[in-house]
Amino acid sequence: MQEYKCTVKQSDGKDLKGYLIKADDEADLVLKLKEKKLYLITYKEVDEKNNIIGGKRLKLSMKDIAMLCRQLGAMLEAGVTLVKALNILYLQMDKKNIKEAIKRLYESVQKGEQLSEALRKDDLYPELMISMIEAGEASGKMDNVVLKLAEHFEHDVKLRNKIKTAMTYPVILSILCIAVVLILVAYVLPVFMTMFTASMTLPLPTRILMAFSNFLTGYWYLMIVVLGLIVFGLRAYINTEDGKRSWHEFLLKIPNVGPTITKISAVRFTRTLSTLLSSGMTLLQSLEIVIKTVGNRIVMDGLAITKEDIRKGLPLSQSLRKADILPPMVYSMIGIGEESGTMEMMLEKTAEYYDDEVENAIQKLVSMIEPILIIIMGSVVGFIIISILLPVFEIYESMG
Repeated sequence: MQEYKCTVKQSDGKDLKGYLIKADDEADLVLKLKEKKLYLITYKEVDEKNNIIGGKRLKLSMKDIAMLCRQLGAMLEAGVTLVKALNILYLQMDKKNIKEAIKRLYESVQKGEQLSEALRKDDLYPELMISMIEAGEASGKMDNVVLKLAEHFEHDVKLRNKIKTAMTYPVILSILCIAVVLILVAYVLPVFMTMFTASMTLPLPTRILMAFSNFLTGYWYLMIVVLGLIVFGLRAYINTEDGKRSWHEFLLKIPNVGPTITKISAVRFTRTLSTLLSSGMTLLQSLEIVIKTVGNRIVMDGLAITKEDIRKGLPLSQSLRKADILPPMVYSMIGIGEESGTMEMMLEKTAEYYDDEVENAIQKLVSMIEPILIIIMGSVVGFIIISILLPVFEIYESMG
């Protein structure tokens, strides 16, 4: 898929320069732009080398974007002009990737472009950020919008860190389990096998273990190739649209895992929607962006149906309840917000509530995974030890 830099005409008649979009070819490019209600004027292929810094592709993590928004928002709130704020950020930044990204923004804004246009030129920033800054430029509340973005991205970074931290111990324990089994089978077991004579009739568990040990020591490279092909095949399938949908549907059906993913989706949905609505965007515009942030394909499909129901005139709470993709409390809180006119506040309160719920759910999930892994590890090691000891006892009996 090729990346194109386009000059397009928006639905309001204004020209937008430097719009980046990926497409298979020129026909696909026109089709994708038409779907976004944009009309192509000129285009050119983007050279991938432009995004290579120090031999690596230029990328910004969510943490980088949160830091950029926080510092930029603080300076704008203090009354510093946008151009000067970007110049200060560029001079004080140490990280090469952020420094290069700020440099590009600074150069574009200095030429008279809007910040939202400059952000759109590089495929580095989330659509949420671009749309909100565009809304901030229109309303004249750029500092508030950028600070709101900083809060949103910081919350998102915290949520991701909670998940990573919680899963660290189970991952380490799994790796340790596999390492112990491989060492026992590949190095310890062959030492014991020398004690057994060819004339001995070995117990079934020992024969199974010996066969596995012989295969592992003799054909280990085949095992690596087969495992590599399986992993590569699964990843390739999951990267397809159908594969992602099937995988996400499977995850939602797993006990305890499914409800945890639903709560994570609820946090992302409510917090992102609250952030967008507070910037002055309409509900339909906000939902268009929110759909891309929830992460789970099944939830995304449900929200797409919800968006169509809202177009037909249904309230958000009823549309979500009909789709039944989020916890019931979300629908109730949104309903209260619709009746009282405090939608943004209710969404933020719901996000805070489910933030704590996600943390508790992850801890509960990890507390269940740990004993299961220990039991599996103990069972496998126990099977290996029993398989080794059974023929040893037979030898002692025959000697007696």
